[in-house]
Amino acid sequence: MPTYPSREPPQRNTADEENYTELVNSRAATYVTYAQRSLLFFVLVCICIWPGLVLKRDEGGFSNYGIHIKTAVVYTLAYIVCAAFTFMAARAVPRTSATLSTLARILNVYGVMLLFILFSTYGYSLNAPLKDIHAAISLFAMVFDPAVCVWLMVRTHLARWDRFFLGLEFLGLVIGVIDFLKIAHVLFASEATLAFAFGFLIVRGVHALTATHPSPAIP
Repeated sequence: MPTYPSREPPQRNTADEENYTELVNSRAATYVTYAQRSLLFFVLVCICIWPGLVLKRDEGGFSNYGIHIKTAVVYTLAYIVCAAFTFMAARAVPRTSATLSTLARILNVYGVMLLFILFSTYGYSLNAPLKDIHAAISLFAMVFDPAVCVWLMVRTHLARWDRFFLGLEFLGLVIGVIDFLKIAHVLFASEATLAFAFGFLIVRGVHALTATHPSPAIP
């Protein structure tokens, strides 16, 4: 009698599935890491070019680097590169749970916020309305960062010592309130503290969440 090929489905390669899942999950975390490292790098370059613009007793904000020719390009790169990597991270997050879908939205909002801060910088020194728009976006960022950090801590249950960075985040918020109330001109201290703590926790959070909620395997 003639023989016919087996119609049994092909065996799934478990190792390939695990490797694919790990690759997809690590991609989002890697992009977030690149985003925060690039932001830190360009901020430090701006400070090295012109330290006296923010490192002084009556300090201004980081946005001052965006309205001067010798630092405007580096300032622009700080936000553009960070936003680009953040959008890439958001796209790489697997939408396999409500938590990961929320994480992707948070990253997209963060990327858009960076671009709004950037483009509102260029004209804020021209008149009062543009300055108010830039100030409003900056205030949103001041609240957004700690809120995201709290959400990450609740969802990921990070290590106890990560609470130090959460406390640092709220310290930055308090410093920002002090500057807003004109008690002291400490805007850059607030921005630097908020950004540093946020950068650390967002990287840790994305790593933890994408590992806890793995993406689907190869179909």
